[in-house]
Amino acid sequence: MQQNTYFANQGYAVFDIQYGLTTLSSYGLSSNVPDKVRGPFSIDDQVRHIGLFTKYLAEHEEEYGLDLSTTFISGGSAGGHLATASALAMTEGKYSDWFSDELKVKGLIPYYPANKGPALGGIPGTEDLLWPEQLVSEESPPALLFHGTHDTYVGYETAASFKETYAEHENDKAAVIYMPFGNHGSDFYFSGYYNQTFTYYMERFLALYR
Repeated sequence: MQQNTYFANQGYAVFDIQYGLTTLSSYGLSSNVPDKVRGPFSIDDQVRHIGLFTKYLAEHEEEYGLDLSTTFISGGSAGGHLATASALAMTEGKYSDWFSDELKVKGLIPYYPANKGPALGGIPGTEDLLWPEQLVSEESPPALLFHGTHDTYVGYETAASFKETYAEHENDKAAVIYMPFGNHGSDFYFSGYYNQTFTYYMERFLALYR
């Protein structure tokens, strides 16, 4: 992913992690997905996979030259949902045995996240991991969301609702970048208008809260 390369070139340590792809969703999987990464995974399983990676990072902190006290979590679509659920679970101290306590989440950057249960295509799981807005509190980390106004997979109302939930908890550190006429994956082309706009604000968000 070119965006990962860009931020790595700015001096950030970037990890593009993968979680187990579920066979339980009504959306199904494409034929080119390797068998080793597919299975009957629930949302709980997928968040736990991310937790395993946080423990790996803690074990290899010196090897990679990491500063785990300033960690940002990001992801798109289903990955945006899992990034949201994981970051909020970590900062709220829930499911603490799944995650390394060495990581300190300074910010959350989900783009067009499927943060509503029905948007996940019927994947089972614990309610607050399926609907991670329920994990928001006054202490939740700063969040920057990106969503196209013409997203035909996950409506932009999802991002709007997430920001409103922050406000309801007297937390003003959530912002949404609404991209006019943007569809799901509108940031895919790195040099395109949508991605360059998103990258611009993402970079400043990182600099502000790190």
